[in-house]
Amino acid sequence: MLRELRIKNFVLIEDLKLDFGNGLNILTGETGAGKSILIDALSGVLGDKMTTDMIRTGFDRAILEGEFDIAALPQVPKILEESGIDCDDSTLVLRRELFANGKGRCFANASQIPIAKLKEISEYLVDIHGQNEHQNIGRIAKHREILDSFGGHQESLDAIYAVYHTLQDLKEKIGSHQIDEKEKARRIEYLSHALREIETAKLQPGEEEELKNESTLLANAEKLFTEINTASSLMKGDGGILPSLKKVEQSLSVISEYDAKISDILDVVQQSLYSLDDISGVLRDYHSGFNFSPQRLNEVEERLSLISSLKKKYGDSIQEIADYAERSSRELEAISTSEEEIENLTRLYKETVREAKEIALDLSEKRKASAKNLEEKVMQELKDLGMGGTSFRISIKRELSPDGEIESENKKYVLYPHGLDRVEFLIAANEGEDLKQLRKVASGGEMSRIMLALKNVILSADIVDSLIFDEVDAGIGGKTAEIVGRKLKSLSKNRQVLVITHLPQIAAMSDFHYTVQKEKINERTTTNVKKLAPSDKIREIARMLSGEKVTDLTMRHAEEMVSLAEGTP
Repeated sequence: MLRELRIKNFVLIEDLKLDFGNGLNILTGETGAGKSILIDALSGVLGDKMTTDMIRTGFDRAILEGEFDIAALPQVPKILEESGIDCDDSTLVLRRELFANGKGRCFANASQIPIAKLKEISEYLVDIHGQNEHQNIGRIAKHREILDSFGGHQESLDAIYAVYHTLQDLKEKIGSHQIDEKEKARRIEYLSHALREIETAKLQPGEEEELKNESTLLANAEKLFTEINTASSLMKGDGGILPSLKKVEQSLSVISEYDAKISDILDVVQQSLYSLDDISGVLRDYHSGFNFSPQRLNEVEERLSLISSLKKKYGDSIQEIADYAERSSRELEAISTSEEEIENLTRLYKETVREAKEIALDLSEKRKASAKNLEEKVMQELKDLGMGGTSFRISIKRELSPDGEIESENKKYVLYPHGLDRVEFLIAANEGEDLKQLRKVASGGEMSRIMLALKNVILSADIVDSLIFDEVDAGIGGKTAEIVGRKLKSLSKNRQVLVITHLPQIAAMSDFHYTVQKEKINERTTTNVKKLAPSDKIREIARMLSGEKVTDLTMRHAEEMVSLAEGTP
């Protein structure tokens, strides 16, 4: 439900805040006062196109904001939550800003959102019927949903949705197994060769790094051998470190017998001797164990070359090569068993198609019965609304295709998640005219009354909480106007309804009444809207009855109309 509409610097409105209530909200005013501006502003809040000429002259941006009660619309908090937008499950504030440079911004509860997301949210909030295009019910995609909701087909819809997705899953699995025989033979040969090549190599984790280290040592063997000899000679050869340090130890041992202060130094020298002796042993072992072999170098290089070749084909590391081998083995097994698997999947697919056909055809019959019922009810409503010559029909068609899953009466039809049917509402506004798409009906007034008829019939099936009717009174008067007013009043018992009208018979039915007026303030024309008290409402209806000159008689007539309207069931 729309609680509040705030408009700033938009066309003729400089700064306006309007509160709306439950029930029937009526807006009246002289022709040209700016009533359509309010509809344009709300349409802008809901995501309709805005142009820079809508910005009030002298300002750099227009701001439109709508506050909605979404407590009865669980779909909206879900959309907001999925988009990461804070929501308390009861209040939503949509804000739209348009700048003079043509750029704009959209917000939901202070979080900036793309225009597409704004439109997605707004589909659940308001339906506007009249000259504007923000009409859910005018969209063909909604017609099937309305019919199914009206007919109570949810159980069948759930069933066909489930079986449809089972079919798609089976088709994908069958397709993944069905490959050309030549391609299958080529694939088997390639995978088998790859597995033989990888298995023959017998690669080990970490092997490549070890081989690279060994290759570096073998390639530099001569230099290493020379340097080891030099180091060993300097350690233990004549005049080397160890013989010289032993002499130092001997001298310090003699001194320490006479001067104990030398004992600490002697200990350090002796520790150094032990350490250097250990190092000398390591060098000796390294020297004796060093075995340069040109043959071994060739073996290492060949092994590294093999690993490099395998990496180019099957992965960037030994682990990736191993993973490739595992995948190839699984694929080979799958190919070898695919014939049996395809046979099983095909059998299951045929069984599922039979199940889908039964559900889809049953749903189609239910839709046909519901469509006939809905047509009759809407036609009666249209007759009440002074449109007895109007024909309303529901077209239910299927899409033929040689690849269609569902065969019936020697024809193949495409199956969709919602079944076989394409549903569309059609209208002929006058006797003898061809049926046309709902959104192509001639006038805004006719469209509004058609929508009013539909809304009254499908009220329980409609998720949108707020309905706006512009031009619903176009071309009618007298008794028909009174009937339209009663229909609107009845509709507003369960929905918030906003109506722009020129007819006092309809205005008298209001729960809340607003007048739209043009004023000159500081040499500028401004559109203002005023919420009327009961006494002001009677005067406004009197004005609508007689024009600018309101007499006692028209006031009494207005009072009577309001009194009678208040007694309307």
